[in-house]
Amino acid sequence: MCAVLTAGVACSGSGGGGGTATPPAARRAHPPDPLATSPAPPGDKTGAAMTSYLQGLAADKKFTGAAIVVRHGQVLTRFAAGKADAAKNVPNRPDTIFRLASVSKQFTAMLVLKQRDQGHLRLSDKICPYLVPTYVKSCPKAWGAITIKEILDHTSGIPDISEMPDFFPKLSKPTNTQEIIQRFVNKPLDFKPGTNWKYSNSGYILAGAIVEKVAKKPFGTVLHDDIAGPLGLGRTGYTNGYPPSPYAKGYLKPGTPAPPINGSQANAAGGVYSTVDDLSRWDRAFGTAKVAPASTVKEALSPQAPCPSGGCLDSPSSAYGFGWLIDKLKGHRYVYHPGLLQGYHTSNGYLPDDDIAVVVLSNVQTTDVNGINRHLATMALSG
Repeated sequence: MCAVLTAGVACSGSGGGGGTATPPAARRAHPPDPLATSPAPPGDKTGAAMTSYLQGLAADKKFTGAAIVVRHGQVLTRFAAGKADAAKNVPNRPDTIFRLASVSKQFTAMLVLKQRDQGHLRLSDKICPYLVPTYVKSCPKAWGAITIKEILDHTSGIPDISEMPDFFPKLSKPTNTQEIIQRFVNKPLDFKPGTNWKYSNSGYILAGAIVEKVAKKPFGTVLHDDIAGPLGLGRTGYTNGYPPSPYAKGYLKPGTPAPPINGSQANAAGGVYSTVDDLSRWDRAFGTAKVAPASTVKEALSPQAPCPSGGCLDSPSSAYGFGWLIDKLKGHRYVYHPGLLQGYHTSNGYLPDDDIAVVVLSNVQTTDVNGINRHLATMALSG
């Protein structure tokens, strides 16, 4: 079962009432929303082709979830397929909430950059002073030279907690950031900081801890106050437990439910939840520099560390930015990040020079969301 919906244009009106009317000169008009969307023109062939492509994947059981493509503010396709909860026969919808897994890193990295912009930290700062004593009693000697920048661009050498044998067995159990850090704080580094690139969820857990420390607020509150609230991302957030309903339950493969995930375990590395609508708005906030000053946006989407031979995260990307893989698609800048976590597979991409946002979220772990994202992005460029 699948559903295709077209995004509408929000309108507002005023009702009559008693009392003296406000003079027109005294009324303050709301400024236009630069992130607002509208439907593609009737008969748009590119959007129709995208929808047909997604319908074919859904019919072949190769796509369960939701997807959206927005080009220059026009919604080319807004699509959902399969079940958010098969046991209760609840369908996925375009407004269904999904766990983002590692797409969360885009938000965590931007929160760090925003704290930097507010003068609360520098990317060249060493991480240990921000962690002791709130998160660790003392820093290991090996961490002494590691900077905030290095945990953001995956050059810190701190081993990835998701590669440790107790990570997945503990995913459903409530925890806290201090306990998670204790699992990897005394592990040997994979390499000398700043000398190599290796993906590390551990680094982004530390980044979330640093955000909390300097903001003096829980991570989820900072996310709301600094990003979700100002940008109007009403269905985006972070919780130590489970996302609000309606959210998609995860499946290891079609028909096989995944064990539940407690958000506190995924933490700042993968615990954010959102919808395709909110993520497309988030992407386009980079294009309008609404998310942060233009210089900060440029920094986030620029190469910070080169990828090893073969690309980062098994992708053709050439470099890692701050929460974004840096790539080219048909000669156009293409930045994106995948997410993979027990029962979920997600991919968020943006072509900043073309203002094209492509979001593919699946609650079936085996779904090829990155291939789907790249295919839809190619169609958007070709149409």
